[in-house]
Formats: sequence, C-alpha cells, structure tokens
Amino acid sequence: MTVFPTRTRSAGSTTLILLAMSLGVLVAQIDTSVVNLAVKQIGANLNAGVTALQWVVDAYNLVYASLLLTAGTLADLYGRRRIFVLGIALFTLGSAVCGLAPNAVVLVGGRAIAGLGAALEVPTSLAILTVAYPDTGERTRALGLWASCNGIAFIIGPTVGGVLVDAVGWRSIFLLIIPLCVATLALTMAAVPESKDPKGRSLDLPGQALAIAALGALSLAVIEGPRWGWGSPGSLLAVAISITAASLFLRRQADAEGALVPLPMFKNRVFSAALGVAFAMTFGMYAMLFLTICKARAAAAPWRRASSSCRCRSRS
Repeated sequence: MTVFPTRTRSAGSTTLILLAMSLGVLVAQIDTSVVNLAVKQIGANLNAGVTALQWVVDAYNLVYASLLLTAGTLADLYGRRRIFVLGIALFTLGSAVCGLAPNAVVLVGGRAIAGLGAALEVPTSLAILTVAYPDTGERTRALGLWASCNGIAFIIGPTVGGVLVDAVGWRSIFLLIIPLCVATLALTMAAVPESKDPKGRSLDLPGQALAIAALGALSLAVIEGPRWGWGSPGSLLAVAISITAASLFLRRQADAEGALVPLPMFKNRVFSAALGVAFAMTFGMYAMLFLTICKARAAAAPWRRASSSCRCRSRS
C-alpha cells in the first residue's frame, strides 16, 4: 500500500510536484541530447581519441539503461522521494565532475555518475506522479505534460547547447545545468511528500547483475570492435558474454519472484504495441539528432573555411 502523509494535497501542491518531476526528466534528457554537440571540442581540448569520445557519449547511456529497472524497486522499498533526491544529487555531482574534468578518464567517470543519477530519478518521478494524481483523468494530463519534457529537451538541448559550446566552451553545458538541478532538489524537498510501497517487492540482484553484464559487454563490443577488429578474440568474447548474460537474464525473469521484467506482461498486445512504438520513436529521435548534427557540421564547414580565409587575408 502506498503511503503519503495525511495532509490534504491541494491543486497547487500537486502542480509543484508535477513541476519538480518534469524538471527532473528535463535535465536528464537535455544531458542526453547536448553532449553530441561538444564531442569535437572535447576531443581537441582533452586530446581524446575516437574511442574515448565514444565512451564519453555512451557511459551515460550504458549506466542509465543498466540500472533503470532497479530504480523502481528501490523507490518502493526505501521511499520514492528519497530515491528521486538521491538521483538528482548524483546527477548534479556527475555534471560537476564533467564540467571540471582534467582528462577524458575523469569525464567518462562523471558521465557514468550522471547516468546513475538519471537512472534513479527518471522512473521514480513517474511513480511519484502516479501516486500524486489518483484521479485517472488528472493523472493522464500530468503524465502527458511529464512525457512532453522529453521532446522539449531535444529542442532545448541542441539549440542552447550549440550556442554555449561555441560562445563559452564545452564545459558550460555541464556546469550551467547544475543550478537547474539545485532548483529541482529544493522544490522536491519543499513540495513532494514521501511515499513507498514495499509489500511484495524485493531486489533482484542476480537479475540486475546479468542485465549489466549483457548491456555492458554489448556496448564494449560495439565501441571497441572497430579498433580491435570484429573477428578478434576480445570482440567475440564480448559478444558471447552479452548473448549468454541476456539468455540467463530472460530465464531468471521467467522464474524469479518480483522479477525486474515480468515477462507475462508482454502477452498484453496493447502493452507490447505501445512498447514497440516507444522503441521506434526513441530510435528515430536519437538517429535524427545524430544525423542533424552531422548535417549541420557539414553545412557549416565551407562557411568556417571561408571565414578563416577572410581573417587570414585581413591579417596579411
């Protein structure tokens, strides 16, 4: 049973809860969309190679995807607001580490910390809204606004991030998001009551370990494969570990009580269809972001060469 304090929640208080949760998902998704813009500058400033830059981008997504399933269980067991606040705090710490990173290794570590924070706070924000809006109609509108922040982030991130990278430098995209994180923390502590629902919930640590192994080994193979060679022992071993871990994960989810991914839910055609649509939308969104950046850079290259040539002539 979900537990909230007994005080009555007014429309104003639920609005503040919605604002705090929306800010949480906004900062997480902005981080996802903005880093691609700064890869060139990061590589030049930190003397990082292509493989290191791939880890800068993917460390966040890897940790985020690996631990996303566990966050809901942690929130139910230990308190939704507590886990949300912990997630935002870790995200803030990770952003600070990234903004001050002296080298690529520290930057990758900061990205991993930020990914951990996002994994904790994004699903927990959804759970908090579900409890804060018991009425179905109000909950639907609130979740719609919450979900729209994903799209807003993919507009704000590349637009503002591009300006910041060119005008201030790549560190600014990490450091300037910290005040927004602090505001989210303050609003959460002031407006969001604690709640939890531990009944029937337990941590599936073996399942989580298998998920991390499957995703981590797959990412390792994809990122390092071009450098190692796709047929090299390292690449083949990483792929084998990923397939084995994924198979063991699915087997465990079929048998484990309180599974991270209850497989019977995929028998629901509406749920499976919605999941497929969400997958296609997310894949298309990230592909569009990547290709748009590549196209913009290609279009800007002649202008930059011309501008550089003009400067050289004016100096001479």
